[in-house]
Amino acid sequence: MTTKTYSLRLEGLDVPDGEISFRDLSGIGEALQLMATRIARQISGYEGRGGTRASLERMSEIRLTGVAKGSTALLMRLGDPGALPYTEGGEEELLNERFEDGLEAIAANSPPEWASPLVKESIGRVAARVQASGARQATTSWGFTDKLEPKVVIELETVDLDVWKIEEEVETQRVHMTGRLDKVDLRARKFRVRDDVGNDVTLEDVADIDSAATLIGRRVIATGVAERENGRVVRIVEPTLAAEDLPANWFEVPPSFVPIGLAIPKGGIAGITASDVEEFLEEMRR
Repeated sequence: MTTKTYSLRLEGLDVPDGEISFRDLSGIGEALQLMATRIARQISGYEGRGGTRASLERMSEIRLTGVAKGSTALLMRLGDPGALPYTEGGEEELLNERFEDGLEAIAANSPPEWASPLVKESIGRVAARVQASGARQATTSWGFTDKLEPKVVIELETVDLDVWKIEEEVETQRVHMTGRLDKVDLRARKFRVRDDVGNDVTLEDVADIDSAATLIGRRVIATGVAERENGRVVRIVEPTLAAEDLPANWFEVPPSFVPIGLAIPKGGIAGITASDVEEFLEEMRR
């Protein structure tokens, strides 16, 4: 088994030991998963593309294995339990190291130098979700099997969320795209839009997923941060979706008959002579 075990112990929650609200559990879990996925994409060269290898998705999967007392401790595993035994020096080891670097960086209020803007933003999201739970302190531990060692203590009152904001130059990459929403994976929070010339663009980590799901099959406007490949937008990250309002006259059915009393125009087309017509017909007969 190639998974590594982690614990996030939250102290000071306004609930009995060993309990946590589903709202907080969902928010923290989604943020941790997004952080692991983006780190895996970056180290494997898939950041900025429309999809990832299936093995990469499994490698970066986080599973909740339990909620324990001692304040409230969330127990998790990172990795693919069906993969070959853990080996040093590969992508999996680097994923673990950078995931742990991200947790340490929250405590230090200092983004890792290796983190791309999207990875940096996702680490900040973990900090924000843990802070929003109302905990006073968070202690992270990790190790293989059940041997967990306390590693990082995060004093949540001192966490500075401003250091995790994406730089302004990245925000200038925000785009607006119109097209038909024709594919969706609600579990992975992924959608796909096909534009008017047939290009498919993946929508990653869609905001307000329930509302977005009602727009499947309709024309939408997707607004978010663009990721490009060979100069073309292939993915829009964390987009908002809105129905595209089309002009009413687009839906008017043209008449299929000539109204009674309307004269049919005679005299041909201005500038086109009979010889021009004959020459055209002769060319068509060849």
